[in-house]
Amino acid sequence: MTTATLAVNAVNPSINLAALNVPATVVVFDTTPAAQPSAFEQLKSLESARISWETVELAQSNNRLYGILKQAYSFYLVMKQDADKEVRKAKLEAMEAFIADKGYTNSFGATTHDMTRVVKCVFGVDRRRVSAYSIALREALRQEVGADDLVAFLQENGGVEQIRMGGTKPLSATKRAELVKAEVSEAVISKVKFDAETVKANADWVDKQVVFVATYLPTGEFEVNAVVRHDGAVNTALAAYYTLAQAKKREQLNALKKAEEEAAKVQKSEAKAEDKAAKQIAKTAQEIAEKAQAVKATEAFNNVFVTETQATEQLQAEFA
Repeated sequence: MTTATLAVNAVNPSINLAALNVPATVVVFDTTPAAQPSAFEQLKSLESARISWETVELAQSNNRLYGILKQAYSFYLVMKQDADKEVRKAKLEAMEAFIADKGYTNSFGATTHDMTRVVKCVFGVDRRRVSAYSIALREALRQEVGADDLVAFLQENGGVEQIRMGGTKPLSATKRAELVKAEVSEAVISKVKFDAETVKANADWVDKQVVFVATYLPTGEFEVNAVVRHDGAVNTALAAYYTLAQAKKREQLNALKKAEEEAAKVQKSEAKAEDKAAKQIAKTAQEIAEKAQAVKATEAFNNVFVTETQATEQLQAEFA
């Protein structure tokens, strides 16, 4: 090897892959910048993310929150309304002990609602949250909402924040109408056919709902005064039907609740009476048993005394 060759190799060192029987593969990387989404596509992507968040993450978070609020609401109802005085007392004492343990005692005034105290126990030192949740639960309490119906109540009225800011948010007339439209359509009370000249209905009226303005007569009949085909009038009538139906349902639930409470009181009273009778029977039986035992003991003593007396008399006779 010449000096020149050595110099070249030193300056340009290389590995002969072919000589080593190693295949040479050339990898070409695409260095072209990736196409950026348009502003419209960015907004579309953000919208999809928001929808996913609302329907999955936010919904799950709200459901969990409402579940906790339901349990807190139930705790309060038991503490205040349970038929058993001892159960109510135990709940109240547990709440007061928890408040003392957490150092919350000075957080309340003399007029602080007990619902606020319960909420404070659950949600801690965040005053704004405690206030909002307490307002929502007290509104449910004011409307006599049962514990099992609390979640539906919160959802139907726009959530905790809506209730806090402006009280319950009633369903719109359109929404109420939608909820009962199918139900009313299936409830056929009667069929009426008017003279074509009196009510000028046509094919466009087919399967459409209308409103009858009628007067109830002393004969038990309805006198139809007008037929109104107007979507607004129909929605108003259906919304009124929904409101009346809900009021009737609440009355029935309250009546059922009161009946259950009365039945529970009667059952508890009967159980106490039975328990008292059972205790009296047991006491009487114990007294009888004790008397019988005393009689037996007396008889045994007398028998021993008689035996000893007879033995003494016999001995005296023998020595006489």
